[in-house]
Amino acid sequence: MWQFFTLVLIIVIAVLLISNQQRERSILRKLKRTLDTAGDTRAEPTSVDGALDRLANMVHSDESDEMPRRVAVAFDAMSTGAVIVDADGTELMRNARALPYATGRHGDALVENVIQTQIQDAIRGETTDEELRLHGPPERVLLIVGSPLVEAGELLGAVILVDDISEQHRLDQVRRDFVANVSHELRTPVGAVSLLAETLEGESDPEVIDTFLARIQDEAGRLSGLIDDLLDLSRIEGGADADTEQVDLGSVVRESAAAVRAAADHKAIELHLSIEHAPSIVGVRSQLLSAVTNLFTNAIKYTDVGGSVKGRVVMHGDEVALVVEDTGIGIPQKDSNRVFERFYRVDRGRAAGTGGTGLGLSIVRNVAVNHGGRVELTSQEGVGSTFSIILPVHGVHNSGRERVRTGEIDD
Repeated sequence: MWQFFTLVLIIVIAVLLISNQQRERSILRKLKRTLDTAGDTRAEPTSVDGALDRLANMVHSDESDEMPRRVAVAFDAMSTGAVIVDADGTELMRNARALPYATGRHGDALVENVIQTQIQDAIRGETTDEELRLHGPPERVLLIVGSPLVEAGELLGAVILVDDISEQHRLDQVRRDFVANVSHELRTPVGAVSLLAETLEGESDPEVIDTFLARIQDEAGRLSGLIDDLLDLSRIEGGADADTEQVDLGSVVRESAAAVRAAADHKAIELHLSIEHAPSIVGVRSQLLSAVTNLFTNAIKYTDVGGSVKGRVVMHGDEVALVVEDTGIGIPQKDSNRVFERFYRVDRGRAAGTGGTGLGLSIVRNVAVNHGGRVELTSQEGVGSTFSIILPVHGVHNSGRERVRTGEIDD
């Protein structure tokens, strides 16, 4: 009997592959875990076919009493829910991932209804699949696939697989939103340049020409900035410049502040730094510089004339924080958890006025994650915002390991 269940296990995993070719990598990981559980200690397989062959060979070569137990454990450990029935539709096995659907309520009960419907279809020889969205919270998207199990023309039974594809759906939505937002952001300056150039055609007034040329230059600069940010984000997410070195965080903050000093002076914004005890850490200097510069740039953009922006480095135990604080317009509480998303803007009209691309804070978050850290935000509308890049201090080189006093602000 256990040979039948082992064969079913192999078919279950094969069906996973057939149901969605794009998930081959995920399936290979599941197969590796199955082989590990079944006691296979050889080198990891590099393809799905290779892993299936090895699992099948184990079935035919192992005649010991250990195999049924190994197969049962492996089946139960699958991250995909699975229900196996015989040719009459009688349930034979249900792994741990699928158990909650049999006794659950609300959303789980809906899943069980689909499972039972697909069992009937599968024992009639039909292969079916259905995507079920459960609104939660949390919202989940499940792919339920029913397949008949046939060997040598004989119907052995059926298997129903329930795969949680919520994360895949979320990533697909992020990609769709990203493409839509990039298209929108590129269309705006390109359209403006085209319109301005068309208006200039045949224009003879030097003053009008100078005005329109200045606007074309502004839009071209905006387009260039967007492309630069997209390239930075792509490079940082892909780890293309991930050569680490000892990075003096004080010099990173100082250089970032110098890059925005002219913009601060233009708005009469006081720019203060407190970096005298800043440590050095192992990191990617270009990424850290990009992140802190983006924080300073945002702070100056959204701080009114005559305000102030402070940059400091603060040690907190085994972590170091790169902090940029402003006296700007602040961020509403409802938006504070979303400002690090690509292209997310608290106020699109206001962002358009400041020329932002909506990518700066996404770059900041990715840099923090690349360095094993996180970002934090505290903000109050009309008072100001404080952004912090908090990093672990693995590899810190600072002889004094002194704590920066947060109240000490020096030019």
